Amino acid sequence: MVREIGSSVKFASFWLQMSIGSRRISQLGVIATKKIGNAVCRNRAKRLVRELYRNHKEIIPEFSQTVVIPRKAIFKMPYTELECSFKDAIRKASNKL
Repeated sequence: MVREIGSSVKFASFWLQMSIGSRRISQLGVIATKKIGNAVCRNRAKRLVRELYRNHKEIIPEFSQTVVIPRKAIFKMPYTELECSFKDAIRKASNKL
């Protein structure tokens, strides 16, 4: 549903999809596929995305549903660069809504 209704932004390290939901809370979904690597790599990618989301909740629109699909490049980037990419993706996706 998020992919059909909302907006999406692609970066080298992840793909972010966002839409405004009908629920009264913001939600995050992380889809880590086997293309990233084994279970350890997938869990690490999910932890990174959840931490980015938690640290930057103030810039995420209210009642939004966000889906993040990490890519292999997420492991090669320093955390500060990931933060900048995540902020930029949130801004771009929320402007498209």
